[in-house]
Amino acid sequence: MKDVLTVVLAGGRGSRLEPLTRERAKPAVPFGGLYRIIDFTLSNCLNSGLRKIVLLTQYKATSLDRHINVGWRHYFVRDLGEFIDVMPPQQRLDESWYQGTADAVYQNIYTIEKERPEYVVILAGDHIYKMNYGTMVEFHKRHHADLTIGALRVPKPEGTQFGVMQVDTQSRIVGFEEKPREPKPIPGDDEHCLASMGIYVFTARFLFEQLLQDANRPDSQHDFGKNIIPSIIQSHRVFAFPFRDENRKVDAYWRDVGTLDAFYEANMDLVRLDPQLTL
Repeated sequence: MKDVLTVVLAGGRGSRLEPLTRERAKPAVPFGGLYRIIDFTLSNCLNSGLRKIVLLTQYKATSLDRHINVGWRHYFVRDLGEFIDVMPPQQRLDESWYQGTADAVYQNIYTIEKERPEYVVILAGDHIYKMNYGTMVEFHKRHHADLTIGALRVPKPEGTQFGVMQVDTQSRIVGFEEKPREPKPIPGDDEHCLASMGIYVFTARFLFEQLLQDANRPDSQHDFGKNIIPSIIQSHRVFAFPFRDENRKVDAYWRDVGTLDAFYEANMDLVRLDPQLTL
């Protein structure tokens, strides 16, 4: 994993989690007692051998910055090329806040290019799950992919909240819609659809090309799901990687704790006699 750079998008405002996010960004909200929401993504990185991490912040980042300094920096040895760097908006290319997920990465393209990675893993910092990203990177390499997207099987009614993919028998993505009103089901399973987890593995050179092209499109919202992915699935090698849960329970565990109800239920998952999520 020495040729892989990880970018964690951790600038979410988390307005639906008010009042928990009144003083801090969503990834910094406490979870399960002494943890923070972002700890799950960072733990996945560490256990996957990903030790070059850029953390992009935006709103109310002081609490998150302090948590990284106190709780995470000692896991990384800078002299060995390891790091976790917190990057607030630099406004190096634009004077505005991040306009979308792709714009957040684009505005930090100088920092990413400076590390000269072969591959870039892009993650969200506000989901609860266990995953080995290393197997996804190997899948990406093996398929000579330009982009690989983490895929989760979800009930069809929930598909309206995700980017929904259609794949062929080789797991190559042949269709993609961001938050469709009528999600297309998985062939042979009318009750479920294949959703994007917001986990991406890009070949670095390809990522840079797409970010530059998207930045010059005045009608773009500069978002991976809304703009970049739909524009490349017909012309490039884009694959779906099925989520492999390291939680080792009967049902795959992945939670987006974006609302107070979802946050409460995910915390309660930890206190059952047989917890759904094992910390």
